[in-house]
Amino acid sequence: MLTLSTERFQKIQKEAPVDCQNYLVQVTKYQAAKNCKNWIVGKWITPREQSWAPSGTHFHQFVVPPILRFRRDCTYGDLAAMKLPDDVEGLGCCEYTMDRGVVHACHAGGVVHFLEGWDHHEVGAIDVDKIDLVWKAAMKHGLKPVSAVKK
Repeated sequence: MLTLSTERFQKIQKEAPVDCQNYLVQVTKYQAAKNCKNWIVGKWITPREQSWAPSGTHFHQFVVPPILRFRRDCTYGDLAAMKLPDDVEGLGCCEYTMDRGVVHACHAGGVVHFLEGWDHHEVGAIDVDKIDLVWKAAMKHGLKPVSAVKK
């Protein structure tokens, strides 16, 4: 796993099962991940930075906008997204990388945040203690994960 933030890496590592924690390796420079075939990308990286990844690498993306699919010898994960309820009207946004009525998961979180009237922050790193709360609220308001919509 490639991650450049020490604090976020430590949180992710602690959430992994104890017997798997040693498989997560933090690097501070892209060049140091030249043998790593799974890159978790939480910030936009340039084609030059991607060039350090070995052939066959999979880029797991947690960033908006999506990174450029520069490498033909690598694969790129889809961005997490939610389908808005069919009866939503007047929403003035455009997700240029998504189908109509589909928004990035982070934007869906903002919609749910507003609908619920929450006052905790909704910017920055994910608060893992609130994931289930936000998921249940999203389902209550009729949002659906894109993978459920495609089936």
